Amino acid sequence: MPRSINFLPIIVIALVLLFTVACEGPAGTDGLDGAAGVNGADGADGNVTCLVCHSEANIVDNQIEMARSQHGVGEWINYADYYGGGCARCHSGNGFIEWVTTGEVATNVTVPEAWSCGTCHGLHATFDSTDYALRITAAAAATFDATVTLDAGENNNLCVACHQARRGSADYWDGSADSVEVGGHDGPHHGPQSNILLGNLGATSTGTANTQHLAAGCVGCHMTEAVGDGVNAEGGHTFWPTVEACQVCHSSAVDFDTFGGQTSVAAKLVTLGGYLETVGIIDSAGHLHGGTYTAAEFQAWWNYVVITEDRSLGVHNPLYTTTLLDEAITLVE
Repeated sequence: MPRSINFLPIIVIALVLLFTVACEGPAGTDGLDGAAGVNGADGADGNVTCLVCHSEANIVDNQIEMARSQHGVGEWINYADYYGGGCARCHSGNGFIEWVTTGEVATNVTVPEAWSCGTCHGLHATFDSTDYALRITAAAAATFDATVTLDAGENNNLCVACHQARRGSADYWDGSADSVEVGGHDGPHHGPQSNILLGNLGATSTGTANTQHLAAGCVGCHMTEAVGDGVNAEGGHTFWPTVEACQVCHSSAVDFDTFGGQTSVAAKLVTLGGYLETVGIIDSAGHLHGGTYTAAEFQAWWNYVVITEDRSLGVHNPLYTTTLLDEAITLVE
């Protein structure tokens, strides 16, 4: 027997849906606006941020200081095209930029330029508070030994790029031979300051970094707020260190000879230099005489020239400097 189907509930539901969807009433009156929110904090004025560095006063001061520095002037730029142009990487502003940009100095720099603002500072990358626009901030392999990493901190690694040795003692002596032959121009090359600071260039001891001075960094000692003005200025972009920088840690310092450290190192250099002159490896001016020398004489000379070329008389790393000199004197006395 067929079942009857009651369509009434289905029709009711369909009508409810129809009128709900299709018979929407007119929009109501808009409600009142809510209360205004609290204003956000004002951002830094863009011009003010830029003018921290780029004000006329700052630019002029930096230019004056740079003219006082050895980076802005000096006979060192005369060596830019020496040795086939390879020296231009550090001996000219334009050569340095080419090296940083391309990884090499592809052409001889026949018209070397002194360093300027654009040598160290490239285009801004992020414009935030950590962007100092330095062309180099990363640690790098040492020129004298690619297995050694030189890292003095982001703000200092640009200095490290040039202020390091080009050669190590292992380039001349493998540690086993009884004698070593050297030419009149051999050696670590000038400016091994970062190597002394980090303790990694001596021919005898394996040193360690001077942690306190490494924490201060090249910038903390050599680029504090400038003291004095004109040709007498120190600090800032003159790169000449200031006693005021030393006093941050050594409150009683009146010069760089803290605790008599420089006096002691200078005396040891005179003693060691006298021994080396006696054996004939250097002359009275400290210049290397090419020839063949014993391994002991070579090691002593290497330590001597490294400390001499550092030019801080031990300030960069007092303990390491003293150790190298004492070991060198023991080898030849």
